[in-house]
Amino acid sequence: MKKIAKIKLEKSDWLYNAGIVGICNILKYNECDYDDSNINYVEFESECLGNFEEKYFNYFIGTYEKFTSWYRLISFEDYMDNLDLNIISSKDLKYINKYIENLKNKLKSNSYKSAYLVINDKELDLVKKEKEIKKIKITKKQNINDVMVDIKKQIEIIKEIIEYLKRDEIKRYILAKNIIYDVIQKFWEKVSFLNQKSNNKDMYEEFKRYFLDSTKTYLNSDKEKAKYYCFTCGRKVSSLKETFGLAWINKIGVDMSRKSSHFWNMNGDAYICPICNLVYSCVPAGFTTLNGRGIFINENSSIKNLIRINKHSLDTTTSIDELEEESYFNIADSIGQVSIDKSERETENIQIIKLNSENERRPYTFNIISKEKLNIICKHRNMLKSMIKIHAKVGTNEYINIYREVLDRIYKGKNLFDLISKLSYLKLDGKFNGLQFIEMMLKINNNLLERGEEIGMVSGSINDKAIYSFKCRGAELRKGYENRKALNKLGGVSYRLLNSLKTKNVSRFMDTIINSYMYLNMEIPTSFINVLNDKNKFQTIGYAFLVGLQGEEKFKKSGEEVNNDK
Repeated sequence: MKKIAKIKLEKSDWLYNAGIVGICNILKYNECDYDDSNINYVEFESECLGNFEEKYFNYFIGTYEKFTSWYRLISFEDYMDNLDLNIISSKDLKYINKYIENLKNKLKSNSYKSAYLVINDKELDLVKKEKEIKKIKITKKQNINDVMVDIKKQIEIIKEIIEYLKRDEIKRYILAKNIIYDVIQKFWEKVSFLNQKSNNKDMYEEFKRYFLDSTKTYLNSDKEKAKYYCFTCGRKVSSLKETFGLAWINKIGVDMSRKSSHFWNMNGDAYICPICNLVYSCVPAGFTTLNGRGIFINENSSIKNLIRINKHSLDTTTSIDELEEESYFNIADSIGQVSIDKSERETENIQIIKLNSENERRPYTFNIISKEKLNIICKHRNMLKSMIKIHAKVGTNEYINIYREVLDRIYKGKNLFDLISKLSYLKLDGKFNGLQFIEMMLKINNNLLERGEEIGMVSGSINDKAIYSFKCRGAELRKGYENRKALNKLGGVSYRLLNSLKTKNVSRFMDTIINSYMYLNMEIPTSFINVLNDKNKFQTIGYAFLVGLQGEEKFKKSGEEVNNDK
């Protein structure tokens, strides 16, 4: 390939940006340099595209190997190494049989069979070997010793299969198939190795033929007299024959031959150059994906930030929820590295794109985090972090994640009073023990109200010290009931107060407060008077008072479940 100085990829919409992040992730993983010092674009040597088909799959395999079926199959080796055949239990037998069932299903699956066709190493016929694997059956009259010969035989066959699966060439192709169907196909299909006619062909060669060969030809071509332009990047294109459509991108691209009505004067012009075609093939590497769900943060302030914020470690991550949580804290940390004032001036709205491949009609959902919302997340990131794994049971088989509920309301610019009310009822019913999280939500919500005041949208924020003060007033009232040995009455009092807060009924709330203080012969705090005229202030101090009234709790470690029923 003729050497040219640089390939420049400029920021664009979220999909193209995901492709840019993807190609940078692939290059970095394979120790190829790129220059992201410019705010608006990234550059790299065209020589980096040499052997790029290997680099492409190397990145995905290195990133997702531990989440593949291949890895789950070969991981059984650790179990076998620690298995004492002289003391096998019924539990061991059950586990072995479960593995055998899974192994058989995978070895005879279409994806594994299609991988066998391109593997040159034919020493072991996995199709035939699969038929030799059989579950170990034991009758009611038999014990483990009676089937020990069968157990040992199956263990030996399994070991032979695992050793074969671990060979470099076998691993290379089967893992590539795993990655194609677990990750890549969630984003694009119908072309290259995902073309139906290419299903049984070498995926490395197919990627090279469709994406790389055309790119190298384009880079070496003379475009001085070109009269066409790439729809995405504006590069010159000599002929439409060397362009590509976007129909292969799931739920995004339009087939111009069938949907001409989408274009001006019925003339489709969404043709892209080979370079952009390659960039879009890297979109799956720009997202972070687990179990068919993915996330991408379109932080458009600079290329460097775009790449950094989408950097995730999957070593300790087990779910897409944790990835999403990590993403928000990456954003919050990026703001935390500069002053709040500076972040308010320089940070643009950030787009959160989430993929749910199970939703065939609308696989992508979009949320926007404004500068104000980002600053709220930044200010309260430690509180939010403590909520990450906190769940509450709200129905027979329904649970809510507290962190996600709070973030969802911050996204939408809604206050948290409905969530605080729901959790307060659960607390009174003994179904939620996370009283400290309700107090945290009050502080976060107060900040939301404060931000709303600044832009003239809402009113009703108070000083955080006032929240603590009213919590103390509630704790003092509880102490009064405790001293009078009347704690059994607090349930009824709490329900009446909570019902008043839910309906924003100030009169009923104060009637309950006055009756409670009169019952204990205690002086009613005058601080109530100052907040009763504002509905938001009233709810804030009311729930703070309830937190104190329901009793102090020792804070649990971050991430601890507080739902008794889960």
